[in-house]
Order: sequence, then C-alpha cells, then structure tokens
Amino acid sequence: MNHVVAVMPAVTGGMSYHLPITDAIAQAGFRVSLVVPDRPIAPLKHTHVVSYPIAKRWTAKLLTYLSPIWARQRFLTIKQLSPDIVHLMNSEGNPSAVLWARWTKRELSCPFVVSVHDPEPHPGTWIGWVNYKLGSTTLHTATCVHIFSECFIPFLEKDGIPAEKITVIPLASDISPFTQHKCDGVPREKMALFFGRLEAYKGLDYLVQSAYRLRGEMRFVIAGPGKLPAKLKQEILSHPDLFELRNYRLDEREVAELFMRASVCVMPYIQSTQSAIPWIASAFGVPVVATDSGGIAPQVLQMNGIVVPPRNSEALADGIRQAMGRPVIWPPEWDMQLIAQQYAKMYHDLLNGRLSTNPRHSQSPTGNGYDL
Repeated sequence: MNHVVAVMPAVTGGMSYHLPITDAIAQAGFRVSLVVPDRPIAPLKHTHVVSYPIAKRWTAKLLTYLSPIWARQRFLTIKQLSPDIVHLMNSEGNPSAVLWARWTKRELSCPFVVSVHDPEPHPGTWIGWVNYKLGSTTLHTATCVHIFSECFIPFLEKDGIPAEKITVIPLASDISPFTQHKCDGVPREKMALFFGRLEAYKGLDYLVQSAYRLRGEMRFVIAGPGKLPAKLKQEILSHPDLFELRNYRLDEREVAELFMRASVCVMPYIQSTQSAIPWIASAFGVPVVATDSGGIAPQVLQMNGIVVPPRNSEALADGIRQAMGRPVIWPPEWDMQLIAQQYAKMYHDLLNGRLSTNPRHSQSPTGNGYDL
C-alpha cells in the first residue's frame, strides 16, 4: 500500500476542520501519516499522527520557521517515514516549505504535492501577500499544485505554473464540531448572519449599507474575530436596533446557536478564494447570499443559494430578501469520501506518471475550499 505523508504546519482555527480528510484518504486505499505541530487536534482513526514541538508565540514561531536547521529536522522526520508521496496541505509560504520540496525531489525521488488555499492573495492582508510571495517558489518547485476551485487556474498559469501541474479537488471540511450542537425548538428569527474573521476584503461596509435598506425587516448579526476600521465599528455600534456585533472568536456551540436562529447567511466579500461557511449554512438549513467572487459563487449555487455582484449594497439587500425562506440543499459533490477518491486518483496519477488532473485536460470534478 502506497504511503502518503501529509504535512500540515497550520492546524488551528479554520484549518482544524480540514484534518479529517486524511482519514478519508486512508479509507480510499492509501496509508497516511500526518506530520503536525504539537497542538490539540481531533482524534483521527485511520491516520498515523506524528507531532513536533513548536513555539506558541508568533515571533518565536517565525524565527523557528526561518531556521534551515529546524527545516532539516522536520524533513528528516518526513524521510524516516519512507513516503511514496509528500503532500504539503497548507502553508506553502512557510520558509521551510521550499526546502522540503527540494529535498523531497532530490533525496526521496518522490512527488511533492502542494495544496494552495489562497492562489490569489486577499487585498488588505499583509500576511496573505507575504505568504503568496514566499509560496510562489514552493509552487514552482512542487511536482503538483492542488487548488480548490478551477477559477484560479488562469491566475496560476499567469504566475508561470504550467497547466499540467495543476490539480483541482474541492476541499472537504468537517462540520460535525458545529452540527453536534444542533437541537430542536430554536425558532428562526428575522436575522441575517455574517460569520467569519473580520477582514478588509470581506465587504462589511457594503453589508452595513445593505442593512439600512432592510431596516425594519430584519436585524444583522456580525460575528467573528478581527479588527474593524474604527469608523465602521462605531457606525455598527451606534445602531443597536439594527446590528449585533460579536467581535471575538466564537466557539462551535455559539456558532451553532447563531445558525439555528438565522434566516439567511450573508457573504458580501469583495474578493475571495473559497469558504466552508456554505457547508455550515447548508447543514443548518440556512440559505446563503454571496457575491460573485472567487470560488465561493459556484459553491453557493451548488446549495441553491443566491449570488449577487460584489461592491453593490442594493443588489446585496435584494439578494437577502430573495434568500429568505429559500430551500437549501446539501450537494452530493460535498461528500467527503467522494472527495477523498479524487485525492486518491491524483496520487495514483502522480505515481503512474500521469501528472495532470486539471479540468481543462480531464473530467476531474471541481469544487471549492475554505476561507473563514
């Protein structure tokens, strides 16, 4: 049985919900080892987990990642596992990543796969820009570049990644940490929910303007960590009849409570890559209205949601009205075992010298990933 060594330097926050895909891949016919930092993670039944120590403070962690000695130590851990494929599942901008890619090809002579969550950096986030710049070298060194929505293929090609190196597989998210808190008897409210990290590219100013158009029809809950511009935050706080702001990291129980109450979930992004929020909304029967940006739009359409133009508060308000009471479906394409089979096909193709599962060259299914 071929051995896949998956490496996930990021396992906290939204990334933690991706971990169970390794179990599904193991059930699809591969032996899977997962190399991760020593942080609490959900139990995995079919994956061999290998953890390594890492500092908790951001500055100390950055200094560690910049050390080629540390990178070499981590690679030796990978090497001792005798992989047939090494798959870096996130953090392509980690300074160690390009060294792992080079050493894998030189010393292990096996494929090195990189999953890219943000092929296009989010505007207004310097970390995303740095990750993109540093990650570019890793992508060019990798055997195969995996993305979660085919809309980003032209972006990667423009960046010099050959089409035959690009694979599109939707990213599966484990939403059971949220759905385990579902319960009966919670009434739906005339409430529109925005959930996720508050970032400049999320279009919250357009959401606020659309809310004014719906005053008296519903209230808006804005929930998630992050920093709002002072003026926008003050504007939200000055209208408690219209807005409720929960500006902190919510636990899964509180998120579930909001989705059980909400009548519509709003994603007013001005730019996006992919998101697991439609997965959560669909599981709770909440219709989604989102902007036509990045990989989110096709995902929302799959669940029978509504897509509107970005940067347009009037269209967003109309979309919210239309979404109220709209039937919600769980697309069969979101089945984790089905997605795991696509990973298995990618690995088999790489091991057999058939590199590309690019949808331009094959019938590989496409989909969307994650951007909380």
